[in-house]
Amino acid sequence: MRNGYKVFDADAHVVYPPDLWSTKYLEKKYSERIDRVAPAGLDTYNPVRVDRRYTQHTTTLYGQFQKAIDWTYDDMVAQYGELATDGFTGDRVAAALAREGIDLCMVFGPEWDLWLEGMDPELQAAMARAYNRWGQEMRESSGGRVLVAGPVPLNDVARAVEEIRYAHEHLGTRCFLMRANYMNRRNLGDRYYDPIYELLQDLDCPVATHEFMGLDGQSEGADRFFTFTEWHAVVHQHEAMNAMLSMICHGVFERFPRLRCAYMEAGCGWLPSWLHRIDEQLEMAGAAEFPQLTMSATDYFRRNCWISTECEDPHVADVIRWMGDEHIVFESDFPHPDSKYPLATQHFLELQPDLIPESSKRKILWDNAQDFYRLPESELPAEFREPPPEPAAS
Repeated sequence: MRNGYKVFDADAHVVYPPDLWSTKYLEKKYSERIDRVAPAGLDTYNPVRVDRRYTQHTTTLYGQFQKAIDWTYDDMVAQYGELATDGFTGDRVAAALAREGIDLCMVFGPEWDLWLEGMDPELQAAMARAYNRWGQEMRESSGGRVLVAGPVPLNDVARAVEEIRYAHEHLGTRCFLMRANYMNRRNLGDRYYDPIYELLQDLDCPVATHEFMGLDGQSEGADRFFTFTEWHAVVHQHEAMNAMLSMICHGVFERFPRLRCAYMEAGCGWLPSWLHRIDEQLEMAGAAEFPQLTMSATDYFRRNCWISTECEDPHVADVIRWMGDEHIVFESDFPHPDSKYPLATQHFLELQPDLIPESSKRKILWDNAQDFYRLPESELPAEFREPPPEPAAS
């Protein structure tokens, strides 16, 4: 809680433990196919290989982006303390976020390891199971304050359905992640994925898309940009836009009217203009190309979709103006280099007070996330506490 506002961080992250793909979580016959080997002479974050293939794109492997943004291990230690030195365990993450005033968070990942182009579907499903086991451990060790979205192994829809059902019923997973990318020559509106959407709708369980720059596969900007500045500027937003376009036009929300989907970490100011543009195209060609649609793109979004805002995005005011304030959720982007931790929540509370009313901020910080995730009352925090004041800068 911060300044009397309950806070649900709808999109957070962690630095993964080195044993994530070990036999602690993953069956032995699969763990032997995964290793960590840094490129010769380079120090690259999380250099995981699956079946001896790096899961990161060569641009991120060899581009030394951490040097470009001037973010070092010492910087992380200075900002995150024992989290950086001793590990992002559930109890430590919960304590760190409490310092922010965050009462509950949802972690999204993994960034690359599960999504290698052409990956063995059986191995992908086994890694999803391992990640969900780790997610259960995070939730339990955090006292229920740190939740983890379950990655959907998209290479085989039957395995995906099996893993969603298992994770939801046996591991307590309450949200799932689908990469926004064009994978296996399919967009997210492809009917191949309908069994996934049908199950999620039946479970009353939400799904979210989340891009992570650096995939060794097809993603926006990967074939034309080779600097952090250019690639990072386009990839999150454009992949979310593409996923939204495909899911709306190809009738995902028409076929599954109770499905809830969020588009995370892509900014939000573009949303009204993008929906308007889709609606213009549907007015011209929709009757011929997508005759099954019975609503406008804007109305599908208002019924089925959510979008996230970071703490300093002034254009959330424009989204509220055109779309209302009920389908926007807050994200801290903890613990990425551009996170404003431990004052991200405070930054948002102080954002555009002349344009964003306190009632809207209250919805964005808690009510909307709870409407999206719809956690049972028994899984919500039993108490809400204000964080102690931050020490004055010396």
